[in-house]
Amino acid sequence: MIEVNRNPEEIVVSVTGTNRVTVTNAGELKTAVVDCLSKEKANVVLNMGEVKYIDSTGISVLISGVKVARENNLRFELSNVQEEVMKLIRLMKIDKIIDIRG
Repeated sequence: MIEVNRNPEEIVVSVTGTNRVTVTNAGELKTAVVDCLSKEKANVVLNMGEVKYIDSTGISVLISGVKVARENNLRFELSNVQEEVMKLIRLMKIDKIIDIRG
């Protein structure tokens, strides 16, 4: 499930109820992230606190978020990234193009 919380500085999108971002939920996640960036014109933080596994479809969501944020001069960040997911993000060098909060 994807949860969207709005506050004055940014929108926090969270993956909840599952510890995986895969082809089964990546579409819903991408829609939430892209809509917040492109339609609402808001900075977005993707809270990945529950995510312990991400597949290539999930990685493509992250890259799409970066692209749409740049096109709209907005900020897209990840937060609470678990170690196993962080290893993949580093391996794919995504940490070079996206900000990651502790």
